[in-house]
Amino acid sequence: MEKLGFGGKFVVGYIGTHGMAHGLDFIVRAAAQLKDPSIHFLFVGDGAEKERVLKLAQEKRLQNATFLDPIPKEKVPAYMSTCDAALVPLKKSDTFKTVLPSKIFEAAALQRPIILGVEGQAKELVEKYGAGVCFEPENCGDFLKAIVELKENVGLYKNIQKGCANLAQDFQRKKLAMQMLKVIEEAAVI
Repeated sequence: MEKLGFGGKFVVGYIGTHGMAHGLDFIVRAAAQLKDPSIHFLFVGDGAEKERVLKLAQEKRLQNATFLDPIPKEKVPAYMSTCDAALVPLKKSDTFKTVLPSKIFEAAALQRPIILGVEGQAKELVEKYGAGVCFEPENCGDFLKAIVELKENVGLYKNIQKGCANLAQDFQRKKLAMQMLKVIEEAAVI
């Protein structure tokens, strides 16, 4: 992963679908306003909005972002490990208040602090565990403030990594499966 050339940069990674729900055009517009040259964005993936987002990045002459093609699932941990934080955005919509993006759990498992732009249940979960910083979806000032705060506050960063570890521990698939099995066994007795 050294070939990506991010040495010394604070890398915010987004790995996944570049779809209509994710609002990556907002992220590109916000990244263009960022004054700190040591913050870099990594976008890995494809989707219905990829070409539009790439075109917008070119129009904005974005220098602080790298766009890569999709990678196989088994390579996601290696790419995410090159990042300092994981970006989990969705557009501002009541529809998304009941979703829990899987990116939350992937980032937590790798102890990568989450920069979450999702309201509702996802925000409640990240805040409960202290596993990231949250911003109001599609609010540029709030988004940039969250990134800068995470980058500059080393104590906060380390605490968030601990929160990620706790979240990952509590949401291990095997542990959840055992809890579900117990519920099923109890229901079968009735």
